[in-house]
Amino acid sequence: MSKPTAPLFVELKILHLTEPFRIAHGTSTERIMLRVRRGEALGEAPFVPYYGDDPQETLRWVQENGDVISESTPRVARLALDLLRHDELGKEAGLPLRELLPETQENISPPPGCRSLGIPEDMNLFREKVRQTAAQFSVLKLKLGSGNLEKDEAIVSLARDAAPHAMIFADANGGWSVEEAVQIIPRLAVHGLEFVEQPVSHKEGIAAWKQLLERMPSPPLALYADESAQTVEDVPKLAGLVDGVNVKLLKCGGIRQAIAMIEAAREHHMHVMLGCMIESSIGVTAAAQLATLADWVDLDGHLYLADDDHAGLTYDASGNLMLPDSPGLGATALNGGAAS
Repeated sequence: MSKPTAPLFVELKILHLTEPFRIAHGTSTERIMLRVRRGEALGEAPFVPYYGDDPQETLRWVQENGDVISESTPRVARLALDLLRHDELGKEAGLPLRELLPETQENISPPPGCRSLGIPEDMNLFREKVRQTAAQFSVLKLKLGSGNLEKDEAIVSLARDAAPHAMIFADANGGWSVEEAVQIIPRLAVHGLEFVEQPVSHKEGIAAWKQLLERMPSPPLALYADESAQTVEDVPKLAGLVDGVNVKLLKCGGIRQAIAMIEAAREHHMHVMLGCMIESSIGVTAAAQLATLADWVDLDGHLYLADDDHAGLTYDASGNLMLPDSPGLGATALNGGAAS
């Protein structure tokens, strides 16, 4: 006799940020999450404004179609359902997800955690925030693409002064034109950055990256792709144009797709950053199960939330990842949150 299947429960959950978070795409003060639950297992995915996914339409789709994952499954639903299935696998086995994935079985430690800092409005407050953040995290990411190249350079200069020993990345989120990128990247290089992420808009396709390298044949900083690298199919197209890619579960659609994207990046001699969106500890902890496969780990989306209702991935006093050993994705409900 087959094991009875618990009903699928689906809902939208609004989580609020501790303060506005500004990047080149716009400013966020809250995040809507799609939550799916079956029995004790839980999956989640965030609605990110620049993707334009409709929360109500996605909710109705899951209510009408259940746990179907196909080409027609909406982006957010696909990830939430994928994480639900992986949470179920781990709970059934009584093991953390990473112990069920052959790719993550090597006995190596994950890279140190990275903290991202949004585009500031008050530079004095920003200086103090950088100083305080660098006291714990040795790796910082600065959001640029403010619309003003002088301000972008000032952000980097101030951060380097406030955190002289930190490893610093810059992330323009496609906020510069090719001409602007050519102008500012050499100016940022003097501040000792490790790389620049998504300097040009993904909306311009591969052409923008080719134009950038035509104008700047020997970039003084390594270049990473984020929005331009959505799925595994995008990775070969970027070969020879970028030094690394940012892999996020929402972009590629799930755990196995993320692993495939990482493997494709390695095949094309690219570095890998494992990233996330602003989301709760459910999604961030799920992504962290793949941390040992990455060169850089930018998993701090839950740290921007004022009302994260789950616990999972944490960081020690030196910014090192601390993953729970609980089965499945590793997230645990807090204060009446749905059990995971």
